[in-house]
Amino acid sequence: MAKMLDQTLTDEELDQLDQFLYSDAVGKDAMSLSMLHGYLTAILIGPAQVMPNEWMAQIWDKPEAVIFALPEADKMIDLVMRLYNQIADELAQDPSTYEPMLYWEDDAQEHSSIEEWSLGFCYGAGLAEEQWQPLLDEEEGQFMFMAIMSGSDEEMREDMQREGIDLVSHDNQIAEQLPEMVLEIRDFFRNQQISASKQHRLH
Repeated sequence: MAKMLDQTLTDEELDQLDQFLYSDAVGKDAMSLSMLHGYLTAILIGPAQVMPNEWMAQIWDKPEAVIFALPEADKMIDLVMRLYNQIADELAQDPSTYEPMLYWEDDAQEHSSIEEWSLGFCYGAGLAEEQWQPLLDEEEGQFMFMAIMSGSDEEMREDMQREGIDLVSHDNQIAEQLPEMVLEIRDFFRNQQISASKQHRLH
């Protein structure tokens, strides 16, 4: 089982998970695949260790007991855990391979939609809101988080429109910057933990 959970998801398995998350079985407000990817990314790069039994229930729009009773539950939960491990491995072993799973606004695949990924990321950070605050206390950290948040926050997007900002161009620009921002946020919290560990040893 451990070996299976380390295997990268195939395109077919990603499609299966995507379809499951959009099915009536999990509820109409369950996370999409893109939202799930952003959610898991925030959990993995954040400062707090959030265990699967804490974050798993937030994926569905139905009680876990209902989800776990589904015939396909074991397979789909395995796919979720493998996606979690896949993101963790990319970030730890080869960050250059990390890429957010985004949807496209058009058939030509020229305009990325960051809305759902952004929303998932904010949900993930919200699981440890207090521990994320040091990032927001830093100017650069606040800029990065707000840039990600701008993909899904309706009030921010309305303000940008009033200022004449083209949201499609904005989202495309943020989409290109997401991998770099994810790694910078991860490194911010890593350095914070290293600094705290050194201070603890000095005392």
